[in-house]
Amino acid sequence: MKNWASMESTHHCHETLVIVVPLPAQGHLNQLLHLSRILALRGLGVLYVAPSTHIQQVRHRVQGWASHDFDIRFQEFPMPDFLGGEPNPESSRKFPEHFMPLFEAFEEQLPPHLDHLLSTVCSSNDKRVVVVHDSTAGFVQTVAAKHEIPAYVFRPIGVYSSVSLRQPQDGTADSSPFNVSLTRRAPERWWKFIARQRSLLGPAKGYILNSFYALESEFINRARERLASGGKPVWTVGPLLPQEFLDNGQGLKLPTDSEYLTWLDTQAPASVLYVSFGSVSSLSASEVRELAAGLERSGQPFLWVLRISDSARFSTESRSEWIQKCLPEGYERRIEGRGVIVRDWAPQLQVLSHKSTGGFLTHCGWNSTLESITAGVPMVAWPLHSDQFGNSMLIVRELKVGVEVKEWRNAEKHEIVSAEEVEKAVKRLMLDEEGTQIRKRSQELRSEARKAVAEGGSSWRDLISLVHDISQPLLRQDKESAEAAMSHF
Repeated sequence: MKNWASMESTHHCHETLVIVVPLPAQGHLNQLLHLSRILALRGLGVLYVAPSTHIQQVRHRVQGWASHDFDIRFQEFPMPDFLGGEPNPESSRKFPEHFMPLFEAFEEQLPPHLDHLLSTVCSSNDKRVVVVHDSTAGFVQTVAAKHEIPAYVFRPIGVYSSVSLRQPQDGTADSSPFNVSLTRRAPERWWKFIARQRSLLGPAKGYILNSFYALESEFINRARERLASGGKPVWTVGPLLPQEFLDNGQGLKLPTDSEYLTWLDTQAPASVLYVSFGSVSSLSASEVRELAAGLERSGQPFLWVLRISDSARFSTESRSEWIQKCLPEGYERRIEGRGVIVRDWAPQLQVLSHKSTGGFLTHCGWNSTLESITAGVPMVAWPLHSDQFGNSMLIVRELKVGVEVKEWRNAEKHEIVSAEEVEKAVKRLMLDEEGTQIRKRSQELRSEARKAVAEGGSSWRDLISLVHDISQPLLRQDKESAEAAMSHF
């Protein structure tokens, strides 16, 4: 079956350079790197622009392929590694506020670097130049417009959850079916940052979504309708994952040797619960203890990635110290053989594609959600902040490929998940008849994800359309109609 890797490039592609600008956070970096790979496979020149530390991070963590295997160039620019304070696992607000100084510095410091880069690129070659940037980096539109370069917006969250990042004006949900939930309150500082970025997206040439039609068809249709009035095309090109992962994990290249993968080899098929909360959020000590007790009581084999949010201010020693303090006394001795704790980043694609992995207890970040769906692994949904609550609703209520770890009474209030709730949710997913039906549905969606990126699939067609649009002679945009469309999305 043909896939992304078998697509043929065109003459126009070789005459085009795409400058890619992600937000410097792991989930955002990762998605746009995978899109960069696909565009490079189509013959487009790609220049990936990010702070030097984050380029090193994403190249180290990329799964399924080596970043030097493809025609992707990296443009680093200097910026302090991690500005601001340390992550605070004990905060009742799970939003990673320690990242805000980094995002604001990125907003302030990237424009002059990008301006210089675009000036240099435009004057030194005769290629067509376009920009693809994260939707949370709207300031890129202003810099691109100065050089009359078209800029495309990449949305790193699901369409279903996109309205969850609208700041509620009165604390109540809209009756429209497009407003699916309210999120646990993020800090005002974040909302102001997002508002600034959204206000600058008017000139956007179009929107690129990391989703596929069978997954969110109703909401993709609504997005297209709302943006059509401003002449804004919408392309759904997901799931943006390495073809090696779509091929059941065969050929995935690992960045590190992983002893726990050897442990997975010894477990029964579909028996292991994988537990991970992503790279930017942390559980409190009390939450870790409740989770630990719940996993132990469930009797289910598990592989648990237990770590503090990404931060240069935490040494390996301090991370290990924190973990040791959080775990119940004698815990690792009691679970030996049945449970494994990983104290650092883990190659998630490899774990999810392993035959022994039968469930995923997840924070419902969009990367993890798409990866689990594409692997056909059902989920226990434990959202922490932002779009994750919307993703949880999509997983459990709409797609029916998971169970909630608890029923959230108030998304604005922090509620501790008890050991009993963890135990119950794990057993529902892994042992009950309900779990059998969920696994069946998960396999159906796994098949749909592969159909989407196969020849003739919805994402295949949209990618061809996107590459065609990127490669065509440039036309000026109607700014007023563009801004009118943006007010609805």
